[in-house]
Amino acid sequence: MTPKRHAAAVLGAAGVLAAAVWLLAAPGGQDAHPAGAAAPRPTDTTWPLSATPAAPAPATTSGAAAAPPPSPTTPAPRSPATSATAGPFVQTFAQQPGVRPQRPLPSPTATHHVPANVDGCDHNYGTITQCVPWTFPDGTTDRCAWLAGHGFERLRVVGEDRQKLDSDGNKIACDD
Repeated sequence: MTPKRHAAAVLGAAGVLAAAVWLLAAPGGQDAHPAGAAAPRPTDTTWPLSATPAAPAPATTSGAAAAPPPSPTTPAPRSPATSATAGPFVQTFAQQPGVRPQRPLPSPTATHHVPANVDGCDHNYGTITQCVPWTFPDGTTDRCAWLAGHGFERLRVVGEDRQKLDSDGNKIACDD
C-alpha cells in the first residue's frame, strides 16, 4: 500500500470514529465528551427526525374511549384567526423599499392562432397522441411503408388529407 493510500485509509477511519462519537454525544445518546467537559443537555432528548413513542392514553372512568393524543410528528391544526390575519410570505430579497408594485396587465382578449405544424406533427391523421410527421425524412419514397414500419397502422383521417395518404377516400390512411 502506498503512503498516500495508507494516509487516506487512516483519515477515513478517523472520520468514521468521529461520526460515531458525535452520534453518541448527540441528544438522546450517551455522554462521550472529553474528561471534565460537560455538555449542556437539552430538555428534549429525542432526535428531530425519529418517531417518538406516543404516551399511553389516560384511562377513563366513564367507559367511553378517550381520544388519542396528538402525534408528535403531525403539526397542530392552525386556528382560523391565525390563518386569516397572516399576510403573504415575502422573501427578504424580494422586498424593495421605495418601489411601488406595478399594475397587473389586462388579460388578452384576442385569439392566438398556432400553426398546425408547430410541433412537427400532422394532426390531420390519427389521434391527438399520435405524431404523423409533417415532413417525412429525406429519401422516403413510400410514406405508407414508412408509417407502417414505425407502428402506424390504419390511421384515421380526421382533417384534410394534406399528404394524400387516403387514396380511396374512406377516411382511413394507408389502408390499401
